[in-house]
Amino acid sequence: MPSLRRFLALAASAAVFAACGRPPEPEPKTPDEQPQEQTDPCAPNGHIHREPTGDWCHCNRGHMASEQGLSCVPDPDYVPREDFDFGDNGEHACWHVTNGPFATVTAAVDRLPRVDSFHTHYTVKLRPEGGQYVGTFNFKAYATGDFIAYLSDANVPMAFREGSAVLDVAATSPIPEALRDGVCQGGLVHMVGYELTDKVQYTVTFGPTPLPELGLVIEHLP
Repeated sequence: MPSLRRFLALAASAAVFAACGRPPEPEPKTPDEQPQEQTDPCAPNGHIHREPTGDWCHCNRGHMASEQGLSCVPDPDYVPREDFDFGDNGEHACWHVTNGPFATVTAAVDRLPRVDSFHTHYTVKLRPEGGQYVGTFNFKAYATGDFIAYLSDANVPMAFREGSAVLDVAATSPIPEALRDGVCQGGLVHMVGYELTDKVQYTVTFGPTPLPELGLVIEHLP
């Protein structure tokens, strides 16, 4: 009898297990239910900036932020520029070569010094790399419009970047000889023009160059 009772108990357990079966497999999600990668609402004519004060669209040239929602729309008042106005051709920037204010910044691997104080003559010290010198620095425009970087050497490679994107150079020009050798005392010799946007964090890179340091002034044209 004990054997019979044991057999009946095992049989009952097997029946219960068969009735329960395996837990049901989850149904595959439909395409609408799949997690979607977040897209940029400002694309393709710009990109979004997400900041604590609110999101905003940084629109490409010829476009403007829409007044309704986050998007970039054509700017009806945009006129393609044919040239870049270098203003006083560096006379004011050259004044800072003698009169300051002065600042020295040194490139490093683990930090990015700032070079965005207006009306300031920077001595930019680069770091050695691969037998030459390079450096990356932070720059915030604090205004929208035309900016000029005045350099002590025309051959030093320089680039403004927003993230990994390299900005187009609007124009380049030597500082006129009379100013270069006069008020500038040879301290600045070359001008590079850019169109920058307020609130955007840029980086400025120099090199590779055989020069361990250079003079720099960056000004916003009114």
